[in-house]
This record gives sequence, structure tokens and C-alpha cells, in this order.
Amino acid sequence: MLMRFQVPQFIETEEKIIGPFTLKQFVFVAIGGAILFLLWFAVSPGLFIFLAIPVGAVFLGLALVKISEMPLYMYLFHLVSYLLNPKKYIYKPNEEIDISPKLEK
Repeated sequence: MLMRFQVPQFIETEEKIIGPFTLKQFVFVAIGGAILFLLWFAVSPGLFIFLAIPVGAVFLGLALVKISEMPLYMYLFHLVSYLLNPKKYIYKPNEEIDISPKLEK
């Protein structure tokens, strides 16, 4: 008896849960909205507009911007991880490095 199984496709894409947003995107937009809501009551209207534009841009960027199919928040995570982790430079004296220019024929 031959059994056939259906192989799932497009497992890399996240499902749209809330409107056009995935769950992660919605969380970023909601956090940005909550910060703007609190700023509305905490500062004067002129200062609110001055602060709202960068806050909104940052959280919309975190939610929507992708660079080479990788979300912006993952790029920032890798940047912080690189900056905080110690670097190891290993000297290998027995390896020869060829620094002569390669001539193509």
C-alpha cells in the first residue's frame, strides 16, 4: 500500500494574522502606537509632533523594512550582538599568506 503525504510549501513565510500584518509586525506597530499615545498626554502638542515623527518612523521601520529578505530588527539584533561579543583574532604563524597580485592570462 502506497501512502502519499502532502508536503507543506511556503513554510518560510509568516501568516498574516491581523490585517496586512504578521504578529511580529503588529506588535511593533502596537508598541509604537502605545508610546505615541503616552507622549500625547505627557508633552505639549508642538513637542509631540517633534517626537512623534522619529518614534513613528523607527517603529514602522522595525515592522515593515526588510533588507535582503531579512527584517530590520534582525539586522539590529546582529549588530548589537557583534558589538557586544568579544572578538577572537587567532594568529597562525605557520600559514603563509600570498599577497602577490594575481595575473590573469
